Amino acid sequence: MADADVKALRAKYVTACAAQPWGEAAAVAVLLGYGPVASRREFSRHVSMRGVGWDKMLEEAAWWPEARFLIATAAGLWTGQPYGADVCRLPSLGDAELEAWQAMVTARMTGKVPGDG
Repeated sequence: MADADVKALRAKYVTACAAQPWGEAAAVAVLLGYGPVASRREFSRHVSMRGVGWDKMLEEAAWWPEARFLIATAAGLWTGQPYGADVCRLPSLGDAELEAWQAMVTARMTGKVPGDG
């Protein structure tokens, strides 16, 4: 059920952003669609149709540093609060991780989910 929550919340945010730019939701929708992180049980158990439990998700020990950076970035973009997403971590990102990070930042600035309208 939790994996379905991730997909449902992403669809909700994508639909909302298509109707009216909403940067916070667009940025989180990018992370919700990034399979290497979003498909993990450690991720999906902290997601419901009400949103994402950022604090609990970031407490998970299973995250590798780059995943934690992406999650912290999304949390910060959603809440406007620092979550420890230090940009010095950028050089350690792989191509797909860097692309996801860039897409989150772009989505936050434009209010649209890249590739979804």
